[in-house]
Amino acid sequence: MRFSVASLVMAFATTTASAAVRDMKMDTPITTDSKAGRELLSQARRVEDNNNVYDWISGYSLKFQGCHHVQQWNAEADGENEPKIQTRRLVRFRMCPADTCSYENASGCKGGYGDYIIDLDLYLQAYWQNKVEMQEWNCEYTRINEC
Repeated sequence: MRFSVASLVMAFATTTASAAVRDMKMDTPITTDSKAGRELLSQARRVEDNNNVYDWISGYSLKFQGCHHVQQWNAEADGENEPKIQTRRLVRFRMCPADTCSYENASGCKGGYGDYIIDLDLYLQAYWQNKVEMQEWNCEYTRINEC
């Protein structure tokens, strides 16, 4: 019975987080030059390459591509109370040149991009951090220039 309850809780949490990402309006660009973008890339892994060197990245935007759920063996399971199989919730995003990145187009850009994956929670944290920073900047700009 414990496994059933744990499975239901995990399914609910996964469905809720995935729905939150799917329902978000991804109209606030996260650029590689922003604090959120740098933090995201420091945790991300490139899909086709393991050389994670990000010093050169500037002038790119991150475009959300989708959510993925991967089940894997839980090597840290210690007893009967812990699940032997765990689900990792991941986000795939594309790093597009900022001048050609389109938020209306699902692919984001046609060339010069790289696909990356990261934990769903880390992506959401960076996305909301960027959204808050952009809103604060817009409020400050309005206060200074329009009041």
